[in-house]
Order: sequence, then C-alpha cells, then structure tokens
Amino acid sequence: MGSKSKRRHAQKQYNRAQNKPAVSADADAAVVENNDAVANENKTETATVIMTPKELRKAEKERAKQEKLLRKQQAQNAKEKNKDKKDNKEKKPFFLVRFFRWIGRGIASIFSELKKVHWPTAKQVFKSTGIVLGIVVLFGIILLVVWILFGLLHYLLVNGSLSGWTVF
Repeated sequence: MGSKSKRRHAQKQYNRAQNKPAVSADADAAVVENNDAVANENKTETATVIMTPKELRKAEKERAKQEKLLRKQQAQNAKEKNKDKKDNKEKKPFFLVRFFRWIGRGIASIFSELKKVHWPTAKQVFKSTGIVLGIVVLFGIILLVVWILFGLLHYLLVNGSLSGWTVF
C-alpha cells in the first residue's frame, strides 16, 4: 500500500472503531464527521474535524488507553463483587444434614413426577393386556411351526427318509 492508501485505511479503521460514517480522506489530512447533540435545542449539529495522520494515531492510542482503563475497572469491580459474595456465603451445614436434605428433595421429586403420570382406566388396561397376550400367542405359534419344520429337515438329513418320524 502507498502512503495515501495507508492513511485512508487507518482513517477507515478509526471511523469504524468510533462508529462514525466512512468519509473520504485527502493526501495529508483525513476528514471526519462528528455528530454532537445540542441538549438545549434537541437538534443535531454536524461538525467537520480535520485530522492529520499523526493526530489520528494519537487519538487511536488515547482511545486504546481509555479502553484498557475501562477493562481494568470492570475487572476490579468483578473482583470486588466476587469478594463480597464469598464474605456473605453461609457456612455449609453438617454433611449428614445435607445428605438427608438431598434424600428429602429426591423423594419430593418422585411424588411430583407421580402426579404428572397419566394413569390408564381399567378398560384401557384390559384392552392393552389382550393385545399383548394375542401377540405372544401368535409368535408362539410361529415359533412352533419353525421348530417343527427344522426338526423335519434335520430328520430327513440324518435318516434319509421320513419313516418313523414324530413331531414330539
């Protein structure tokens, strides 16, 4: 990149970091639009600020320094908050107390789940039982037929004829 391209690129990056609209830059200076709200009149004025590349780098360094200070402040606030939580933390009860509380919560959750169960009526139970028994009998018959066929095949292979063959 040439020096003009570098300046323009740096200006665009600065504008993006500052959430400003992109503007064109001259060879020696960058033009940045700055929106300042006037509190008394509720109007927005647009002012043009001309920054040289040197000023742009200085402003970028200042912005980075401010961000670093802000992150440091936030980290310190988080540490203080965690410290306060540790100080306010109650002492754990004796392990047997915790164990029986755990058992109590488990039993309470069992009963709450049992309340959610859909219990079938007697008619539904008899119907479902009949279906299950019917399927069991059907598969029993199928297995009996297969067993007989394999027994017959085995007898034929071993003896060579069906004379003297019995099912059971």
